[in-house]
Amino acid sequence: MTLSPLLKERLEALSAIHRLADGPTDPFHLILWENIGYLIDDDRRRALMAEFQTRVGEGPAAIRAASGDVLLDIARRGGMRPETRVERWREIARIIHEACGDDLEGALRAAPLAKARALLKRFPVIGDPGADKVLLFSGIAARASLDSNGVRVLARLGYFTEQRSYDASYRAAITVLAEEGLEGFAPLRRAYGLLQAHGRALCKRGAPICLTCPLEGACPKTPLATL
Repeated sequence: MTLSPLLKERLEALSAIHRLADGPTDPFHLILWENIGYLIDDDRRRALMAEFQTRVGEGPAAIRAASGDVLLDIARRGGMRPETRVERWREIARIIHEACGDDLEGALRAAPLAKARALLKRFPVIGDPGADKVLLFSGIAARASLDSNGVRVLARLGYFTEQRSYDASYRAAITVLAEEGLEGFAPLRRAYGLLQAHGRALCKRGAPICLTCPLEGACPKTPLATL
């Protein structure tokens, strides 16, 4: 299958204005990335991840051995409810130890896809979208994945009708990618990043900046989504 010219053109237009930064590729780091802070931008997440590795160490065993005071000090730099984040970090370490023998990536690669997704969904804040993202960016399975920004962008561009529930909208959005022939690790990662960046920078939830959007001329101007 080949990528639809229309969607390909739109992704190319977005690639001209959005620079994609590298992110985690290890399953443990991808899960920790989602749990490292609350409503913070990626630059701050990177800084917290770096501090975490310096002060706590690498891997789930380091979390189990870490001082609660150190964990809480780092968590306080990541926004509201730091105590909850420390509990989540401990829970991540516990699950990896008990369910995977401290080898999360090995367990995911050895498991059938459905069981790998079920395992990932045991972790804090990792639902279907998060599980798909971990599988995609860790190179375990080339599953279509989008964050809420990407889902919103596709809905506003008229690729699907926004559903009552976010889960239904997410399923509709990733179905669009499959129907457009978007497949393989690199294309799916690129689409994830470009649509996420566009939703954050211009196609914002409450106040989209349409006048400077490269897709403005082709956008059907659907009602603002509530995603």
